[in-house]
Amino acid sequence: MSTTAPAATTLRRNSEYVRWLIGDVLLALGASIGVFAFPLVTYLATGSLAATGLVGLLEGVGGLIGMIPGGLLADRFERRRLRLIAGGSGALLQAVLIAVLLMGWASVPALAAIAFVDRFRGTLLGSASDAMLKQIVPPAHLPRAFAVNEGRDAAVDMISGPVGGVLVGIALFCPPLAQLLGNVGSLVATGTMRGRYRPRAKGVVRTRACDDLREAIAWTLSQRIRLQLLGVAIAVNLGTNGLILTVLLDLAADGIPAGRIGLLNTALAASILLGAMLAPRLVERVPTGVLTIVPVLVIAVVGVFVPLAPGMIAIGAAYAVMGVGLAPLNAASQGFFMHITPVAMQGRIGSLMGLVAMGLMPLAPAVAGWGLDLVGPLITMLVFAGVTAVGAAVALLGPDLRRVPVAAQWESFARDEGLAAGE
Repeated sequence: MSTTAPAATTLRRNSEYVRWLIGDVLLALGASIGVFAFPLVTYLATGSLAATGLVGLLEGVGGLIGMIPGGLLADRFERRRLRLIAGGSGALLQAVLIAVLLMGWASVPALAAIAFVDRFRGTLLGSASDAMLKQIVPPAHLPRAFAVNEGRDAAVDMISGPVGGVLVGIALFCPPLAQLLGNVGSLVATGTMRGRYRPRAKGVVRTRACDDLREAIAWTLSQRIRLQLLGVAIAVNLGTNGLILTVLLDLAADGIPAGRIGLLNTALAASILLGAMLAPRLVERVPTGVLTIVPVLVIAVVGVFVPLAPGMIAIGAAYAVMGVGLAPLNAASQGFFMHITPVAMQGRIGSLMGLVAMGLMPLAPAVAGWGLDLVGPLITMLVFAGVTAVGAAVALLGPDLRRVPVAAQWESFARDEGLAAGE
């Protein structure tokens, strides 16, 4: 089929994984700076908050539209090549944005078109990178690899905001320049990878895209445990993101400086980074079901506390408590589901799970804004806290998720439960 997972004893000694990770870190850093800075760039270039919101909306729509086609691409074409195309096309599009800013052509239609295409391109081609991971990393190392990803994301989030702010202050073209360099770095790192990551064995009869999508949907619906986790993810993503956004808007309306508000996100990112450092040992020693359910319960409890918190220090402490369990949760659950998903279906299943889990997230800013205007911060925050409580109930009361054992027993558990991936 493709390059098989190396027999390296640790991730550090897996040179192919190291090359993959370097490219992923560079891409994530550039993209995170761009995501933070682009609304500011849009506002400063157009002078209109309404235009900034419209551009952001179209950017989000582009990302959602690209998810399912991206999963199909990742399961039909060689994944390393798709990642190369992603790096090259991303660098090219950022070069176009730099030219638009330097030439004074930054109209709302131009920025909206670039934002839509860039986010669509990112989700269309981005599925291939994660889909490669099971072919690069042996099953025993998947939890640790996901823990590293969580730590990478937390570290990137900690530094991208301040760096993005500084770059915007220097010149509007500097953030897209940083994103361009991140894409180029990913392109170079991917070019040094030695493997070829075909999703299917040579000689397999090519199927129609609609049949591939139907197969992925049927596979997902056939597993109660996967549906349970999707229910948890939908509620927790909507509830926590809505709660955090409501806090941000409420503090901003009270005249709290943006720099102080940003410290809350720093506290959250720092706690996620701490959790990522603990995740590898926890995944090896704590049953995956427990490691998934407990953080969700903690988030639900803390979600009720946040609306009643007496000040920013208390809110920051609550964020830290919420964040520390996220990396172990993701490392355990994502590692397990990647383990039981066939290599040939990694792209489609990942895209489907992501689309469903994040599909309601665009509601968060709308509900937060309307809620603050109509019923005030307390009721709005309690509504989002209630949504996280629903996710906790789904996690706790479902019979399947809590039975998943420690990582070392995933293979036998999946085989006994009829969940084993048929490669």
